[in-house]
Amino acid sequence: MNTDAVTGRLLDFIRTEFLWSDDGVTIDATTPLLEWGIVDSLRIALLQAFILNEWDVSVPAARIDAKNFKNAGSIAAMICELDKETV
Repeated sequence: MNTDAVTGRLLDFIRTEFLWSDDGVTIDATTPLLEWGIVDSLRIALLQAFILNEWDVSVPAARIDAKNFKNAGSIAAMICELDKETV
């Protein structure tokens, strides 16, 4: 699993599902999702479902924290790490 590819797919999902097309917000791998209010507890649940569906990776409750969900890059790194743990 490639972290850059996972980051790109996460960004596509976040842009499509969490951002309004006319709000002028642009995001990249380092955009602070929690700080900017793009991701909240409900959206983390939606991200969990997306991650499970897209990569067959289950995010344990212990991994749901501000460090792992800080930005798309940190989420992607967590996904790749969890994927390696299940192999």
